[in-house]
Amino acid sequence: MMRSGKVAFAVAALFGLGLATAAWAQDAKYPAYPLKTVTLLSSSGPGGGGDVFLRQLTKVLGPRWGLNLVVENVTGGGGTNALRRIVEGPKDGSLLYGGNTQHLITSVLSTPPYTYKDLQPIANVLVDAPVFYVRTESPFKTLQDVVEYARANPGKLKFGSATASSPDRMAVETFKRLNKLEMVVATHDSGGQLLISVLSGAVDAGTADIQEVASQVEAGKVRILAALTEERIPGYPDLATAKEQGTDVVVTQFRGIVGAKGLPPEVVKAWEEAIQLVLQDPEYKAQLAKNGQIAAFMDSAQYDKATNEYVANISAFFKQIGLIN
Repeated sequence: MMRSGKVAFAVAALFGLGLATAAWAQDAKYPAYPLKTVTLLSSSGPGGGGDVFLRQLTKVLGPRWGLNLVVENVTGGGGTNALRRIVEGPKDGSLLYGGNTQHLITSVLSTPPYTYKDLQPIANVLVDAPVFYVRTESPFKTLQDVVEYARANPGKLKFGSATASSPDRMAVETFKRLNKLEMVVATHDSGGQLLISVLSGAVDAGTADIQEVASQVEAGKVRILAALTEERIPGYPDLATAKEQGTDVVVTQFRGIVGAKGLPPEVVKAWEEAIQLVLQDPEYKAQLAKNGQIAAFMDSAQYDKATNEYVANISAFFKQIGLIN
């Protein structure tokens, strides 16, 4: 949830082709499902947080469940293009959405043809660990270095973020506002695109979920400046939070499976059971730990409640900073 003063590369090899898990024999623990193929839409581009989330989830879940889980990127409109596909598509469980907070923010800031109210939260999977980062050649070693440079050089700092309706963008805007900085906020269509901009020096810093840059950190090409979390990220005990460094920016980004309203109850129930099982799978648990992500299962009713609470909080936050009336 967002409160006052806070905002709530491993890129897949075949970006635009819809990577599918092969057909596998179903693990007996997993529930029956009425279909053998399910398409999961991501509103982020290749390498973005939503894309990585779905591809890592389906890599484990597909073989265990015995389903072909196909990931398709449908970008643009702050998630509205993907929402249109979901709402106007079949209601049989064959077309679902990798839900995050982007479409919630878009629903609050604009008047799209379809909003979160047209969707049914099915099961939340995890919460992300967002960060601010720079390329290793950057002179910035801490978040305070960024603040001091921006103050000394008004308008020169270029800070990259995702789309205008993303939590990443809200984090950068809050960082800018809290520190009273004059800087350029450069939006990008995907986390992968932003990472390229940071590595090339087109922007001075960027924001991402930690799994989007983890491989580049390991390769020595990226340095993380701050975690945008309340507490330090599991697996990264030496990484100070922005809050610890004097800028109270905290981002909440939950990720789960969402569908259109009117899904058969057995589809919702099957996904609730399957997500609980995959979160106990050693392979997937290891992946979460590596990415600094936290398992956060919510069933459909709990996920729906969390969604509405998030919208209420972010609406209040946007009114406070003057983005909406």
